[in-house]
Amino acid sequence: MNSLSQNRGSSRLLIKALLLSLPFLPVLATYIVFDPFRVLYSYQKFDEPFIVIPNRDYISTQMYLNTYKQRPYSSFILGNSRTMSFMIRDWTPYIGDTLAFHYDASGESLYGIWRKLLFLEQHGSTLKNVLLVVDHQLLEKVSDEEGHIFRKDPRTTGEFPLSFQLSFLKAYLSDLFFYKYLRYRITGKFVPEMGDALGNRRIDYDPVTNDLTLPDINAEIKRDSLGFYAHNTRLRGRKPGVAHAVIGAAQLRELIAICNIFKRHRTNFHFVISPLYQQQQLNPADLTILQRTFGANRIHDFSGVNEFTAFVGNYYEESHYRPHVGRQILKRVYAPSINAR
Repeated sequence: MNSLSQNRGSSRLLIKALLLSLPFLPVLATYIVFDPFRVLYSYQKFDEPFIVIPNRDYISTQMYLNTYKQRPYSSFILGNSRTMSFMIRDWTPYIGDTLAFHYDASGESLYGIWRKLLFLEQHGSTLKNVLLVVDHQLLEKVSDEEGHIFRKDPRTTGEFPLSFQLSFLKAYLSDLFFYKYLRYRITGKFVPEMGDALGNRRIDYDPVTNDLTLPDINAEIKRDSLGFYAHNTRLRGRKPGVAHAVIGAAQLRELIAICNIFKRHRTNFHFVISPLYQQQQLNPADLTILQRTFGANRIHDFSGVNEFTAFVGNYYEESHYRPHVGRQILKRVYAPSINAR
């Protein structure tokens, strides 16, 4: 009797669990059908408008895999989303190589750059030229992150793919994300409460170079630059100062690993330390370590208070500077070596 009662109890518990899960099955079906984050299926291009904020690490890796056999890339721009200031078409005249690819990721880490360089090696890409766009936040991170937007593509890290996929499903089911997403798909209208989950401005990806551009924001600035900056509340107060030192033993190990990769390929590489809006200067101790590891002539520090960070019009918002700044920096970095030839 006890065994029979236990079996009946287990059966009732299972039935209750199944009944409770029924309302989520249609939601799960929408995730599988729509693939909102573009990570379930294979895509040759990512040129249709994104509703959700995508995982740029995954997109960049997939874009490379889609094209590297037809275009044997040999030059790469790596870093976080601030690399959008550096366009491939602006870079190629300085390096003399049109087989260049923009391999960036949102919230990139030192770990992510190291793993991407190894991934490129494994796929037979030569590293003729590399431009690394970094800052103290990037240099500090030496492991993967949990958030679905910033998580590394498992094809570069060797992580179990299921764990990567589950992070996106979890995000879809959390904080009514799926409701906001489906509401936008049905109505086509963006409302303020969707802002924490969805984006209402276009992001364009070049299918060959993987350059990222912001056509809507660029058009808005061109149409009314004074109005754009007058209403941009994200470009207000600043806190100039010196960032805390971030390079310790773990960071140094990854920096040395990156340096060894460059040595193997005899890479012509340069580090650009980003001119951040908040005018935070890279800690002198970190700058010294970078210079000693890679050579002072390879490190170009534009952090802190300078002509780029002084002008608000050089920024989209507090996190990203505009392409005309990137063009000026490229000229500073590469012109001396070109003139010396």
